[in-house]
Amino acid sequence: MTAGVRGAVVLLVVLAGLLALGVFAPDLDFPSFYLVLLGTAFFWIAQTSSWNLLSGYAGYFSFGQAAYVGVGAYCTAVLTGRHGVSFYWTVPLAAVLCGLLALGIGAVAFRLGSLRGEIFALLTLAVPFILSALARINGDIDGGQGTIVTPPEAPGDLDFQQFQYLLALIVAAVAVGVSYLVQHSRAGSALTAIHDDEDVAEVLGVPTFRYKILAIVAGGVLGGVAGSVYALQIGFVTVESVFGLTIPLFVIVMAVLGGRSHWLGPVLGALLIVGLQDRLSSYGLDSWNAIFLGAILVVLVAAAPDGLYARLKARPWAALIAFVVVCGTLAIVNLWGEELDWVLAGMLAAAAVAIVLGTRREPVPAQPEAEAVAATVSTVELEPDDDVPPVGDVVVECRNVAKHFGGVRALEDVSLDIRAGELIGLIGPNGSGKTTLVNLLSGTFRPTRGEIRVGGKDITRLAPHQIAHVGMARTYQIPKPFGSMTVRDNVATAIMFGREPMSLRAARPLAEEHLATVSLDHLADSHPASLNLHQRQLLETARAIASGPKVLLLDEALAGLNPAELDNAVRVVRRIHRSGITIVIVEHLLRVLNQVCTRIVVLDRGTKLADGEPRTVMSDPDVVRAYLGRQAHV
Repeated sequence: MTAGVRGAVVLLVVLAGLLALGVFAPDLDFPSFYLVLLGTAFFWIAQTSSWNLLSGYAGYFSFGQAAYVGVGAYCTAVLTGRHGVSFYWTVPLAAVLCGLLALGIGAVAFRLGSLRGEIFALLTLAVPFILSALARINGDIDGGQGTIVTPPEAPGDLDFQQFQYLLALIVAAVAVGVSYLVQHSRAGSALTAIHDDEDVAEVLGVPTFRYKILAIVAGGVLGGVAGSVYALQIGFVTVESVFGLTIPLFVIVMAVLGGRSHWLGPVLGALLIVGLQDRLSSYGLDSWNAIFLGAILVVLVAAAPDGLYARLKARPWAALIAFVVVCGTLAIVNLWGEELDWVLAGMLAAAAVAIVLGTRREPVPAQPEAEAVAATVSTVELEPDDDVPPVGDVVVECRNVAKHFGGVRALEDVSLDIRAGELIGLIGPNGSGKTTLVNLLSGTFRPTRGEIRVGGKDITRLAPHQIAHVGMARTYQIPKPFGSMTVRDNVATAIMFGREPMSLRAARPLAEEHLATVSLDHLADSHPASLNLHQRQLLETARAIASGPKVLLLDEALAGLNPAELDNAVRVVRRIHRSGITIVIVEHLLRVLNQVCTRIVVLDRGTKLADGEPRTVMSDPDVVRAYLGRQAHV
């Protein structure tokens, strides 16, 4: 049984137990106070889980959760309290309204590539402010007086507390279930790639806009439904209670506390904060809430920025022992507090132990850099130089391509044909436009003028992920692997979102084959942070070829390597070329390009200076002058 299946089974068992508790609470003499407390916890679990879909998985930090809560709460309050509409009709309507609101925010924010990071956070912060002002000045909604919620009749033999508890539980279960399903689906891999490096994910074939819209709409719908049920819990809706900063701040603290990279993190954070709030209130320390929460956030950011879940996962038994010992000791001694105090003390002790012991560090071989390189190089077999694929038809056509950045003309009227089976070296002095051309071919930039075709298809106005599906892949001057993924999953992500989409489970075995091509299969379970520069470059190369490209763009993939690493990298490039992939390599090491390239293209000051067989191009006086200066003797 995989970890994902085990998690689903545990989730269903816990849900069944909580449902039974709500239904049979009177028969079990279960206090109503506990039902109310659990209902509050369920509301926050639903909010943190829905917020985490975009802000946790994709990394788009939002302060706008109160917008969904407010719209959902006022939808229920206004329709039930002022228009006599059944509560059961207001819940789906709240979901639709909040979904449309989220869609509008996403359509504006995600279409503008500059709205990321703190700019996106400020945009989402403005939304609840605007909505709260509209509600306050509009007498049909609130008018500054608040709105009473008309509660429905509880079904069957349930009392109203049981009914509220079960509603909150169902919404929370759906939110957690959606979070779980997203994390274990293609959407989860896409959002994780967006979180680590959105631009790389897009170029790799991930339709980032689609998955961000999916995440924000799902989060908005769930947040709105939870807000609708929350209106029933509080009974009287005011602008301050649903549109204030309290909701987004608490959601953020809970999610950060528990951990934003896993579906269970927000659940842990919500349970801990709700329990702490309740205990502070029971001792008359409500005014200390903000102080305690602020202190927790400061400690957590400094000691465990990845959240409690990662620490508990690394040290589960130590945390469990701490919980049992502290909770059990307090229960046996019975000199202080009550059951909830003991449980909270045990939870805090478990969290403290997990944080102090730290995360489980990934083992790194204790060998010097040279030996690590030798270990990689030794797995590459020497291959003959003459086994190259024949040159075929034109696969890439550039016609009069230009790219201007304001008054800077990075490229000007560059025309170029790339044929199947070629290994082209793209060279030129610094600032000559080499990387700009690579960015145009991969879709990172759009040309100011001109036309680019791949396989006869015009890609000039296509999105980068669409260009990837046409058959273009690239690496970067500075390697950009997805840091939160293993080496295997970095490559598997490219396969998942290639021209033939597949699941992560199906992609992983294929990923190992591509890692073997670059001799990194022995590091499949490592994370990129543990790799040296050469290995990270090889990882990027494996990830690029995993998408099944027609043309591979290598942007200075040999830069910064020592002689042993350089020889190994050249072997890998030749091996990929022999597999039938056309390669364009940007490089300054002319000696290497002379050995491996079938053709050299030279750029200088944004224009094509030379194009032809390597030895001919290298002896061209204009090329020599471009590299050595106008006064050079040739």
